[in-house]
Amino acid sequence: MLDSALADSNIVSDLKQHIITHLSDLKAEFIRYFPDIDDKREAWKFIRNPFQCEVADVADEVQEEFLELKFNSTAKEDFKDMDLETFWVKYFPVYPLISHQALRILTMFGSTYLCETTFSTLVAIKTKYRNRLNVEGDLHCALSSIRPRIQDLVAKKQCQISH
Repeated sequence: MLDSALADSNIVSDLKQHIITHLSDLKAEFIRYFPDIDDKREAWKFIRNPFQCEVADVADEVQEEFLELKFNSTAKEDFKDMDLETFWVKYFPVYPLISHQALRILTMFGSTYLCETTFSTLVAIKTKYRNRLNVEGDLHCALSSIRPRIQDLVAKKQCQISH
């Protein structure tokens, strides 16, 4: 994918090599962080696309559900329109065994990402000048996806002057 993206643009070969090195290092770090991931790659193939996976690649205890899912035309259409997590959550009530396996694997990466994000935010907040502060509230604000409604908060705090 990198080659095709870089072939269309006029990026210098030095930058291309820097990108390749970075991606290779990233892959090595990922393998170091998750050492058994290569052993499970075939077993997890069905998560990325259950409709292009073979029954033999799936664990024995979920093969029956897998076959039902694989030949479900509605599920196939939903898979095209949804991201992985949404798809597996939607089909959890219908195919609980295989969906549970898929969601267990997918949440592992999401939770790792959240931990790394939180740690990076903590490092940014807790500098040598702020090292004695309780950062719990700051972390809540920094990591929250909810945006504060500043105008509403200010309006509630304004003085009420009566004559």
